[in-house]
Amino acid sequence: MDLEDLKKRLYKKDGQFADRPKSPEEFSVGQSYVPTGEEGSAKQWQEPAPKKFEWTAKKKKLVWLSAAGLLAVAVCVAVGFYLWNRHSFDKTNVALNIYGQERIVSGEETTYVVRYKNNTKVVLKNAKLDFLFSEQSFPEDKESLTRQGNAYLASQTIGEVASGQEGQAEFKTRVLGDKDSQQKFWAKLSYQPANISSDFFNEASFESTIISVPLVINFDLPDRLVAGQTLNFSLKYLNTSDVSFSDLVLKIDYPADFIFDTALPSPAEGKNLWRLSEIGSREEGRILIKGAIGGKEGENKVFKAQIGIGRDDEFIPYAQAVSSPQLAISPLAVEQSLADEDKAVADLGQVLNYKLKYRNTTSETIGPATISVKINSQAVNINTITAPAGFFSSNNNTITWNTASLPELESLAPRQEGEVLFSLQLKDKLPVSDFADKNFTVLTTAQIDCFDVPLALVGTQLRGENKFEVKINSRLALKTKGLFNDSLLPNSGPLPPRVGQKTTYTIYWQVLNISNDLSNVSVEAYLPSYVSWQGKTYPGEEDIKYDAGSGKVVWNIGRLSAGVGVLLPVKQVAWQVGFTPSISQVGNTATIVKEARITGDDTFTGEIITSSVNALASEMPDDPGVGFAKGVVQN
Repeated sequence: MDLEDLKKRLYKKDGQFADRPKSPEEFSVGQSYVPTGEEGSAKQWQEPAPKKFEWTAKKKKLVWLSAAGLLAVAVCVAVGFYLWNRHSFDKTNVALNIYGQERIVSGEETTYVVRYKNNTKVVLKNAKLDFLFSEQSFPEDKESLTRQGNAYLASQTIGEVASGQEGQAEFKTRVLGDKDSQQKFWAKLSYQPANISSDFFNEASFESTIISVPLVINFDLPDRLVAGQTLNFSLKYLNTSDVSFSDLVLKIDYPADFIFDTALPSPAEGKNLWRLSEIGSREEGRILIKGAIGGKEGENKVFKAQIGIGRDDEFIPYAQAVSSPQLAISPLAVEQSLADEDKAVADLGQVLNYKLKYRNTTSETIGPATISVKINSQAVNINTITAPAGFFSSNNNTITWNTASLPELESLAPRQEGEVLFSLQLKDKLPVSDFADKNFTVLTTAQIDCFDVPLALVGTQLRGENKFEVKINSRLALKTKGLFNDSLLPNSGPLPPRVGQKTTYTIYWQVLNISNDLSNVSVEAYLPSYVSWQGKTYPGEEDIKYDAGSGKVVWNIGRLSAGVGVLLPVKQVAWQVGFTPSISQVGNTATIVKEARITGDDTFTGEIITSSVNALASEMPDDPGVGFAKGVVQN
């Protein structure tokens, strides 16, 4: 039956298939239907026959595609692993270590070894080794090193480090420091692996502990000092090691009431700093110092000494010593002070009023007594010295009080006190003729004594002494000078100045410093709103700036040596301004630069020194080619 006949029978109304087979009573998966009988109407289910595997083209294609896929995955995994391995890097396989002595002696030379090794399979390119010394290290060949903060940094270019290659570098230094101090060193190896473009670095550190300090310093001071009396003491230094030390600095910090007189050897700077070129192995030395100490009974006076090395304006101590003897009072005591000043600091030309107190500190009557004050200073005008009830001798610059002029000195009862007065005036000009003429003072040495010693005090020195020092501030002078006719910074514009037209002027600031070194020196002034900053200065390296918002001009000088303008050339700077007058200024001169002020810190007295000058007008008094007539504004 073809397909058309089958459709007709299937869709025919009330159509049936007479030969539709019946379902078997039992059915097993895989059974096939097999007709029996002649007509094929009897049927039964039979067990299926085993199927044979047929290797078709479709199956072959599927197998080959599966195998190719697995192979591709394997290749991708292999390539990925290769690429990952090629472009990855483990820096922990680069070794970097520092080797040295964990326990060192301060000041002795020691060597630190930095070792590195490339344990990777990759070449390291552009390798560089940095070694940072401890802050208290003094390495060899410091000139070739750089500074990183307060420490020295050594750098070495290594270049390429092949796989398995190793190397090392040595760094020698002296380490200064107190006993038990920790000294830390750092090493850094930076590089670029050849298989990637990133930069890597490894770091290592090492610590050394200072176990001893071979340089020893000690004061030779008594346990008790007598206030006002001359004090002689020494400072001893000793090198206990087998190596020598060079370029050392030794300095002493005195108590506030100590008056320095002399020292042997003399200090290299000021009154408390010595430079020791070399202290050999087992060598010792001594510095002898003479002075006087003042203060109140029972006070402890602290003397502190340090020995070390100076580096870039910084002092690094190597060893130190401290002594604090107690102050005792002599039977007869005398003490000086300034009657109307809190500080023992004065300016040139100033009148100083002294108050001198005397006292019998014992329980015995003492007398007759004599008081004297010797005045030692090149800065005092001796014609101005006055002393009520006292006599001044210009032969020895000494004021004397005795029983003839001051009857109270005839007999001083136990614990009796009294006072005398004297005054003097400082010169207006100091005698500065060479570079040693600096740091001027007025030193007055007062003494009280009695030649008749009470029986109870036989064997005791009655004399009391007091030294009092007044430091003199430096004089800092400023001059403002203006010029139209100037070859340094040539000017232009109408003269006299005219309304609406700009006339330029050159302004000079000139500075003098007489007797003490100064720091943080600066000059400042303001420009009126009608005066403009032209941006021209000379010398070009001077630090002078203008703030357009405020009209303020500031010249930062910094450090200024004593004798500038006296023994050394005047310190000066030139700068140019422009003046454009308005109609309201016609017929008058105009202010070009307002009042200028200079300030600085006196490194000797510790005081802030100031000075000022008047405003500069358009008549330019220092320029003979201008004057009043050419300084008046014209329409």
